[in-house]
Amino acid sequence: MFDYHRTMGLDEMLSAPEDVAAWQLADADLLRLIPELSLRMRQLEALRVRLTHQVDQRCVAEQVGASSPGNWLAGATTMTSGQANRIVKLGRELAKHPEVAAEFDSGKADYDQVRVIVELLNKVPDPDAPARSNDNTTAETDGDASGDGDAENVFDIVGADATRTQACARYLLYAARTEDSTTLARRARALELILNGDKKNPDSENAELNEFHASPGLGGRVHLKGHLDAASGEALLAALSALSKPHPGADNRDGQTGKDQRTPAQRRADALTHIVGSYLNSGQAPTEGGERPHINVFVDADDLAATTDNHHQRERGQGRRRGPAWMPWLGPITLDLAARISCDADITPITMDPDGNPIDVGRTTRLIPRKLRRALNARDCGCAFPGCGRPAAWTEGHHIQHWSNGGPTNLSNLVLLCRFHHTTIHRGDWTVTISKDKHPWFTPPPWVDPHRQPVPAHNRRNQLPFAA
Repeated sequence: MFDYHRTMGLDEMLSAPEDVAAWQLADADLLRLIPELSLRMRQLEALRVRLTHQVDQRCVAEQVGASSPGNWLAGATTMTSGQANRIVKLGRELAKHPEVAAEFDSGKADYDQVRVIVELLNKVPDPDAPARSNDNTTAETDGDASGDGDAENVFDIVGADATRTQACARYLLYAARTEDSTTLARRARALELILNGDKKNPDSENAELNEFHASPGLGGRVHLKGHLDAASGEALLAALSALSKPHPGADNRDGQTGKDQRTPAQRRADALTHIVGSYLNSGQAPTEGGERPHINVFVDADDLAATTDNHHQRERGQGRRRGPAWMPWLGPITLDLAARISCDADITPITMDPDGNPIDVGRTTRLIPRKLRRALNARDCGCAFPGCGRPAAWTEGHHIQHWSNGGPTNLSNLVLLCRFHHTTIHRGDWTVTISKDKHPWFTPPPWVDPHRQPVPAHNRRNQLPFAA
């Protein structure tokens, strides 16, 4: 057992880390031990790279039946093959750059910083040439990665007797003492641009290397993967930034709000969905198959009517359902999703014969005309759900009584909802009605308000008392 009434050393704690009761440590010990432990972890990472490099050099992995050192490391440690292969690759690179390896071994540079440095060193033109040429030209870079400040001569840090590779390595190692790997990567890119001048288009700006994969998965979700050049990536991040800011949500009927419960990744996904939806709704997309791009949903009219009927009847299993709805790209979807999509959409009725063959295609009609949409925007001023208020451009029109059940498309039967709260209403926990004041009122479920007292729309909260 540890004696927590005396100052403890890191080596002592590492002898049995599972027995350390962190809650018993003094504040001063915590502030001292965590930086020490972080340094030790850096050194241990460097040791793992060095040992793995010996496995690579001696072909030990192949001797025990592994196809490669990375394959053996992944199997021995349960890390991914990508992580294992990066460790093997780093060991090979550090063998060519002993100064960088020494800083890594000492813990002065961490794993990610070292990867940034060796990646830059592989791109240095004329790596073995003297850093200072006979005509006294020098390699210079900005005092910081953003370009602010006076130009700084690399040789003030690294000395004049170094090769170009050594000069760049020493410069970046010096910067790594005070900068994290992200900032260091920007500095390395700036140095690469200066070294290459206009002679080479860097990979970060080469649009020909761009890739984007959008693959429907077996589980009905779409998997995204890719990378973009600097200009395209900056444009995407700028577009996502404005739409992915946190928005508070309603926590109770008294109007108090809490922080946005969505993670940053969820907010960015919602922002991307909004960007795509706005583009499709703009009418500016090129035609495909004679039509502008749009979402197609195939659903039986009777199924849709049953789905949008009384929620509690559906919970009890009443209503006829013959099957799921379909979308051309992703296949079957729930009838609930089909109902939400059809709230504000272009509808083309197709009459089918008993064998499922189309025999007549009716005229396409838009459920919510543009003029009516503008009136909705003026009345609700954005998402009407209490505590939300997301801008009108982010919202969808919801039929309070669904059009498939005879609900009219007019102001007294429509409300603006963001995608999240549109789904909430379709689940049936909250209900919405148009009250005598001709504005939406929302009735919470009993676990939010046992009395189920109606709450006014978001833009009416400060205008009306809490009374139906």
